[in-house]
Amino acid sequence: MTTTTSAVLVAPETFELREFPLPTIGDDDGLLRLELAGVCGSDVLHWGGHSAVSRNLPAILGHEIVGRIEQVGRSAARRWGVAAGDRVIVEASFGCGLCELCLRGRYQMCAAGQGYGGRISASVSPHLWGAYGQHLYLPPRARVHRVGDAISPEVGVVIGAVLANGVRWIQSIGGTGIGDTVVVFGPGPQGLAAVIAAHAAGASRIFAVGLAGEHARLAFARDCGATDTLTFDQHTVEAITDLTDGRLADVVIDVTGSANSPAVAAEVVRPLGTLVMAGSTAAASVELPWNELVRKEVRAQGVNSHEQAAVRAAIALAASGRYPLERMVTHRSPLESTGDAVRLIRHAAASDGVIKAILDPTE
Repeated sequence: MTTTTSAVLVAPETFELREFPLPTIGDDDGLLRLELAGVCGSDVLHWGGHSAVSRNLPAILGHEIVGRIEQVGRSAARRWGVAAGDRVIVEASFGCGLCELCLRGRYQMCAAGQGYGGRISASVSPHLWGAYGQHLYLPPRARVHRVGDAISPEVGVVIGAVLANGVRWIQSIGGTGIGDTVVVFGPGPQGLAAVIAAHAAGASRIFAVGLAGEHARLAFARDCGATDTLTFDQHTVEAITDLTDGRLADVVIDVTGSANSPAVAAEVVRPLGTLVMAGSTAAASVELPWNELVRKEVRAQGVNSHEQAAVRAAIALAASGRYPLERMVTHRSPLESTGDAVRLIRHAAASDGVIKAILDPTE
């Protein structure tokens, strides 16, 4: 095989299957044969032309990555601790290694935007900068983690971004600990990962808040550790206030991607609590109850991605088998149906039973 196929975003809402030459692998890089790629909510924004990825077209989306090492250089194999044939997950970001943020160890915030999923144009050699395809290029700075065959591709695809994000956002940044009360707005894949991370951290009360039609997602949230599930409406603040005897929540995270729920999420944080703001929206602005946040001295923190420590913790959490991560994958599509998979996630709130869509390049 001398070429490989990827689904390329060539214009807003338009994918094309394109062939690319397989790169020559040297001592310090590698090539991954993809097993599965997750469709993230942020991919919906990229697909719709509502993000900076529109400047990089043509682009290969996909930053939720699991696959097997097909080729690897000697130095890269030693650095990553892998060999050809190993199942690995790959972090979404690798960074330029030169900007101030990379030098501070914050490679996921790289000023040059170096990472997978449309942050580098497919016109830039060796082209394979996204997981919506058969192969992914592994540059020397790639963050590669061997997971072994005991972790299935269906579990592996939700580790590197989804579960690792939940661990970082809820535990590392949110500071959730034993006995805390946590509220999660949005029971999609990222919200479910937040529920899992809160449960694993020892939270004693975990509320999952979703839309009226999200019965399957809310039921699954209970299977992941949620103690209470609520439907988002005009009584949400009152309900959480009553159920917590007026104490409210230590940590609240909004991962809805909606412009409507953040203001409600901010209302249910206790004094001196933490509001974690995630889930990119297409809205120009989002209103928050500023005076209430100031009065309660709430710590409001934006979050955007994961990093190495969270990924390692997520791998250990997945390997424990405590949570039904494989059930998060509800829909699978071949590469030629990439557009349909993204549209499915775009309308998932109205489609009960949709949790996680993945692309399978082997179909």
